[in-house]
Amino acid sequence: MTTFKLPRTTPPPLQSNQILFLTLPLELREQIYFHATFIGAPLPYYLAVSAADAIHGTDPRYPNFLPTLARINESTRIDVGLWFIRNTEFGLLYPQRISHFCAFLATFPNLEGFEAIRRLDCQLFGRYRPDAGEANAYIAFMLRCARLTQVRIKFVVWELLKRRFTHTRRMPRTPWELEVQAGEMLSVERIVEMYRLEEMFGLVSLTTLTIEFWPKATAYTTRGVRTVVPDCGPLLQKLVEWLRKGFAERGRDVRVGLVESGSEGLRWSGGSERMVMRSA
Repeated sequence: MTTFKLPRTTPPPLQSNQILFLTLPLELREQIYFHATFIGAPLPYYLAVSAADAIHGTDPRYPNFLPTLARINESTRIDVGLWFIRNTEFGLLYPQRISHFCAFLATFPNLEGFEAIRRLDCQLFGRYRPDAGEANAYIAFMLRCARLTQVRIKFVVWELLKRRFTHTRRMPRTPWELEVQAGEMLSVERIVEMYRLEEMFGLVSLTTLTIEFWPKATAYTTRGVRTVVPDCGPLLQKLVEWLRKGFAERGRDVRVGLVESGSEGLRWSGGSERMVMRSA
């Protein structure tokens, strides 16, 4: 009887640049990303994207808010980056900075960066009206995010008035003096026209649209007479009904809601308790 003895073999050593981490199941990788990046509370994480997060001359692949874990190598950057985008509610503040945020999203292959966006919060939506003949920069960005499901926009009562503002050196209860004109509140039709809101019907994956508002305030006329600006809540309720009807007519089941803001100014959270990101 002949016995054959096979030589003992060992797997070849790993190359120094070979990482097997990305071969793990997606669910396991995402759990690792979560525990390596965040502290405590459930997702989504809230992040306000401002001028400081997109500075001219920096590498668009690595904005300040991207988790440090994404800097291991390019493959990990893409995997961690897309996970981070999917699980973050991005607060877009200034429309002038949207182009820098787009430059970051464009570093992912095949538009995956834009498609990973799920939630957007535009607190300054009412402040920035498009110029005549121009698109709304916020909505134009939303339309690039094919899988966007949740949007929050905000209006402050000042932004919904037929008005003109006159700067003052005095310090009234608001930083502006208001001269109330006839009619005062804008119509729903005018708001839709000014902010290009009909374009929002093109958000094919949208399921939830929330309109946040700061309802009323005390102001002064140019003659120094104190006056109370009317509550804009009823007007925005009519806008909500217009949006609901528009989505329904297009066969869309979109939940459109109206919530009163806790402040006229900016908030640095998504309106509820959010997790804190670990520092590098």
